[in-house]
Amino acid sequence: CEWRDYLAELNEQGQAYAQFVASTAECCGEGGIKAWDYVRMGFLSRMGVLNNWLSEEESLWIQSRIHLRALRYYRNWRQYFAGYTFGRQYWQSPEDDHLQLLREFLARKEYDDSGNDMFYQLFASDDAYYPTLSWQPLAYYSACPETLKDMSDL
Repeated sequence: CEWRDYLAELNEQGQAYAQFVASTAECCGEGGIKAWDYVRMGFLSRMGVLNNWLSEEESLWIQSRIHLRALRYYRNWRQYFAGYTFGRQYWQSPEDDHLQLLREFLARKEYDDSGNDMFYQLFASDDAYYPTLSWQPLAYYSACPETLKDMSDL
């Protein structure tokens, strides 16, 4: 009932996005497409170290917060990758006002070439990396660095 009420308040473009979210919910789980943002946060944290904007300690602490959130919202690597992939598709969707093109793009749920390559390398190849990793909390999480105390509620 809440979902129908929510949909009724959306314009047609918003309804197309909501339909996409609803149709991907089962494979993405509770986290939905948040994984896209988590991966981007991790990337930006690593770029912060590369550019000397963050220390290694700060970046690792930020990564640990992302890890805990991912564990909270996803059950396994496949679900996390689905959330990332569909989040990436959502992000790549056409921004113009061509509603039919948007609906078709979102309905296809297809990887682009780089998405196909990622899926193969991470999950489908004989030497795929992610299926070998456990999906569980780490044995140890570092304390928040003093320089990030204002962010400690992450």
